Amino acid sequence: MMVGVSVGGRFDKGAVVRFVKGHGTGNDFVILPDPDGVLGLTPETVAALCDRRFGIGADGVLRVVRAAKHPHAVDLAGEAEWFMDYWNADGSIAEMCGNGVRVFARFLATEALVDGATFPIATRAGVVQATVTPTEVSVILPLPRVGPGSTATVNGLTFTGTSVDVGNPHLVCALPSGMSLGDLDLTTAPSYDRAAFPTGVNVEFVVPGGSESATFGHIAVDRRPGPDRGHIAVDSPPVDGPDRGHIAVDSPQADRREQGHIAVDSPPVDSPDRGHIAVDSPPVDRREQGHIAVDSPPAGRPERGHIAMDTPPADRREQGHIAVDSPPPTQPDRGHIAVDRRGGEFGHIAVDKRPVPVGVDAHVAMRVYERGSGETLSCGSGAIAVAAVALRDAGKQTGVVAVDVPGGRLTVALDGQTCVFTGPAVLVATGETLPTA
Repeated sequence: MMVGVSVGGRFDKGAVVRFVKGHGTGNDFVILPDPDGVLGLTPETVAALCDRRFGIGADGVLRVVRAAKHPHAVDLAGEAEWFMDYWNADGSIAEMCGNGVRVFARFLATEALVDGATFPIATRAGVVQATVTPTEVSVILPLPRVGPGSTATVNGLTFTGTSVDVGNPHLVCALPSGMSLGDLDLTTAPSYDRAAFPTGVNVEFVVPGGSESATFGHIAVDRRPGPDRGHIAVDSPPVDGPDRGHIAVDSPQADRREQGHIAVDSPPVDSPDRGHIAVDSPPVDRREQGHIAVDSPPAGRPERGHIAMDTPPADRREQGHIAVDSPPPTQPDRGHIAVDRRGGEFGHIAVDKRPVPVGVDAHVAMRVYERGSGETLSCGSGAIAVAAVALRDAGKQTGVVAVDVPGGRLTVALDGQTCVFTGPAVLVATGETLPTA
């Protein structure tokens, strides 16, 4: 039974509330079933639920409530039975969430709360139509409205962008030639013209998709101060050498003897299933020196490779293992590289294996800083905004755009009257909050 929630971010004493966790291309949500609208959410409670250290962890909360039972949606009850009550991770309320409404639709279908595969959903931006399939969810939204230009500033760098209304406000900024998405530091919010965006704005940074298709991903490096902090840059392969890439580990302070170099070479002609990774030998007294071998995958597992690091001495706590695993069946274009957690040196590298899209009119890649949530792995309404600008820049009023985000790939189709937004939406876990004292 659903119960109330108290002010201050805690459920009432003895309360047990069911939740479901879901995501759309890595944009994750806590879903709270509340059909009769008795769960009195507060900004403090939402922020507590979304906290990734002390709560469940999410980019936002989706409350599932009947439209007739919510004051913001009662006027829409004749058009849609269910209302998506969406809250950002900081407890603020947003008008629309493109990935959120797709995850919301997946939940309604999974829980058999709707009839058929296509059904309406009420949102603060109006009623949208959702279609659920086993692998993807599509929603039909109003056309985005491209507006005037504006600017955003990140760490002293100012970018010119285009405002777009997708039911919520966006600013789409193209990066200058020679700058990649990985060059951006989005740990702090971009500054923007508050007169142009009085309620805040989601800021998208965009590059042509082809320029990042081979290296797009996410690299998280620990930010510890001191001489053992470094930098990893993954460069695009040169045009005349598409089978050659480069990974450079910047030299730390002058006395940092661990400096090395990793070169990824093209495989030998007579051994197409074997590559070569060379690690420069550090000084002879550097006991961590090892060897990395990239082996041919087993005959029965063509999708699996292996990278093995020789074990350093037993007292070397940073010893880890890097495994390149088979992509999951539902995401054949995605691989994964995981680095073991060992103390403060833990990092994570996720490298996508996204093929170049076919049958599209434009292909772009983006990162986004969402108001109320910070940088997220994906933003559905942001992808729609980016697609609208990409088509405009290509001189087209209609078309299909593939948008690569750190969490996967989304597709946006604009036909001049409506917008069809498509991508995966997955429910990953269900549980109950624990009663508080």
